[in-house]
Amino acid sequence: MSLLPRSHGEFQNKDYWDSFFSKRSSPFEWYGEYQDLCHILHKYMKPAAKILVVGCGNSKLSEDLYDVGFHSIENIDISAVVIKQMLAKNRQKRPEMKFTKMDMLDMSFADGVFDCVVDKGTLDAVFSKGDEETVVKVQKMFDEVARVMRNAGRYMVVTLAQEHILKILLQYFEDGWLVRVHKVLLGDREEAGSGLGSFLPVFVFVFTKMLRVEGRPAMKVFEYVDEGEKCV
Repeated sequence: MSLLPRSHGEFQNKDYWDSFFSKRSSPFEWYGEYQDLCHILHKYMKPAAKILVVGCGNSKLSEDLYDVGFHSIENIDISAVVIKQMLAKNRQKRPEMKFTKMDMLDMSFADGVFDCVVDKGTLDAVFSKGDEETVVKVQKMFDEVARVMRNAGRYMVVTLAQEHILKILLQYFEDGWLVRVHKVLLGDREEAGSGLGSFLPVFVFVFTKMLRVEGRPAMKVFEYVDEGEKCV
């Protein structure tokens, strides 16, 4: 049973994701497990933070965060199939966590309500091709993320950081954002049977929303995190 799309453009298609999650209801972890990323996530989020996970899919990331004390988590996805699955799975065990079918390009949340927005592979899926229409969608996605975040809030993007992704991230978040970059090597993936091996790095970009001050350039900080660091 092949779950791969016929073209990169299908990654933007709701019907593709409905079909994907209908065929694969078990968790699918794009770009690493919670244990690969939690030392970075915990660095930038407090348990009381109000968190939005965009393109949540059926990843266990939100469940793992909830189970260590992050209870104010909103999860959105364009797939009604996966939202129904995740609601059924978590309704009893994690009653405070929310799952909503929603397009991240047109979110219904009020302005400035989230302390942190988490994007684990979603940007890479949306920006799988570089045509003008897709670029407009990505910019709209960033506009919506920026709108729903509070000042000093953080947008955390887990990505392969391909050249076109890197370019659009650094162009959009050039002014008024503090930028940190973490590199993570996905160790033990080969032993776990995924075939990715430890050679494949992912990157976590952390964009902190700053108050805009006219005439003052945005400060940028690039921080390397050793892949051996783990949650404690």
